[in-house]
Amino acid sequence: MTYTFEGMKKAEGNRFFVEIPFNVWEVTGLKGNIPVKVAVDVFVFECKLTPKGNGIYYIPVKKAIAEKLNETFEVSFEVIESLSRINRDSPYSKEHPVREIDSINEMKTVPGYCGQCCVAMLAGIPLEDVLRLMGKTECSWSKIMEALDYYGIRYAEKMVYPKGRTICMPACCIAYIDGEFKLWYEGRYYGSASIEASRIVSYLEISVLGKEK
Repeated sequence: MTYTFEGMKKAEGNRFFVEIPFNVWEVTGLKGNIPVKVAVDVFVFECKLTPKGNGIYYIPVKKAIAEKLNETFEVSFEVIESLSRINRDSPYSKEHPVREIDSINEMKTVPGYCGQCCVAMLAGIPLEDVLRLMGKTECSWSKIMEALDYYGIRYAEKMVYPKGRTICMPACCIAYIDGEFKLWYEGRYYGSASIEASRIVSYLEISVLGKEK
């Protein structure tokens, strides 16, 4: 069933939402984190509704989309069984990855596709192939990890959040800096200029051949 209403965007810090104007528990009969397919104005995407308590839910909206929305707009959503995952039906695995990482062929980062470029350099395949897998949309840590899983590329169990502390960079990682993903390998950033470590918001260590923990 599709639920439709007129929405308005709400901001909480740097995050944007659309509040659903009815009790989701009562209307859908569901509780918890509910996976849905959403249409906000002309933008269509999948997400999990954000519960705020007592049946009140928000639809999370990426900043890039929120900035293009008018004051009011039409919203519709339908409940789906689960979010689509790009790592399904992969021909690779952690035991048989697309390749073992022992070098990086540098690629110039394409604006808007910084996360996809990092994955392409790690996998050693053309960016066009990665874009077909990950899509030509704004990237996220979850989408990057799904892509790494698809290619069988091993990575650390936990993200690191330096919070301005002095850190010892691993041999290889994907770092999130100033709103973009950067690939670090053997002492330098690939596809971009040198960046001060203090500006790193978070990073995910990537396993490198011969340097397994």
